[in-house]
Amino acid sequence: MVNEAIIKLTQDNGRVKLVGQMNFDSVASLLNSAQISFDNGDIEVDLSEVSRFNSASLALLLEWMKKAEQKGVQIKYHSAPEQLMVIAKAYGIAHELPLSNTEQD
Repeated sequence: MVNEAIIKLTQDNGRVKLVGQMNFDSVASLLNSAQISFDNGDIEVDLSEVSRFNSASLALLLEWMKKAEQKGVQIKYHSAPEQLMVIAKAYGIAHELPLSNTEQD
């Protein structure tokens, strides 16, 4: 059986790339294991290769934003697909998340 909760996180200094699906299982996995290092300054998270988002995805992005603020750095999410933008708007938090649907904002 194929595990559809697989998501890969890679970080090169301040650039983070996520690849895969962000669902309840993969978000739990990211929260419990792979974490972004906020010790090297501002963070840019590339969401261009994430194929699925849900409300758990928003919770993860908000958690990372909170950790970045605690460390005194900024985090930006770019190449956010329309699906994520729609979910963020539906929950009324689109204005709180530093989301961009382009490579550079």
